[in-house]
Amino acid sequence: MKRYFNILMLACTLLASAHAQNARQVLDNTAAQITQSPIKATFKVTQFNGTSENGSTSGVMWMHGRKFKMDTPDMITWYDGHTEWTMLKGSNEVNVNEPTPAEQQAINPYAFINIYKKGYNLSMTKGTLRGKATYIVTMRAKKKNSIPTVIVDIDSNTYAPLCIRALRDGDWTRLSVLTFGKASIPESTFTF
Repeated sequence: MKRYFNILMLACTLLASAHAQNARQVLDNTAAQITQSPIKATFKVTQFNGTSENGSTSGVMWMHGRKFKMDTPDMITWYDGHTEWTMLKGSNEVNVNEPTPAEQQAINPYAFINIYKKGYNLSMTKGTLRGKATYIVTMRAKKKNSIPTVIVDIDSNTYAPLCIRALRDGDWTRLSVLTFGKASIPESTFTF
């Protein structure tokens, strides 16, 4: 009986390892989509306090590698991979910053593309979102982390991200990606 139990435990361990490997491959494919070609995406970000919606905004984002430009009704943010400029539209005030790697995770909605590579346990299920078949990848931090849980819904045909949910300080943030595709973007897009 003990032998069967050991075989069962080994099979479960191998299955869990293969499952995590598949999740890693899905995230690798999604990362390639985002980092290799210039991308334009429209999005809606919703903040939650517990289960109650606590505000939202929509916008457009242009990305190429680590660079991005994000335009929302209240502000525009440019990031050239080193310097971040944020302009508040109401006052035309511009703040300039050189974000640390931790701050980069907070400002770039697609920072999850790199965080899964270290310090996270991965699991994956299949689902459907907005009529599209998806991989639902859950990332749980192995140690105390500023982002303990990230859940990403990925289109299983194109590997495009459809929804990213992140748990931080007990509250969820949901980034719904409404459109996502390759675009021709001049380098000047990423600087103020």
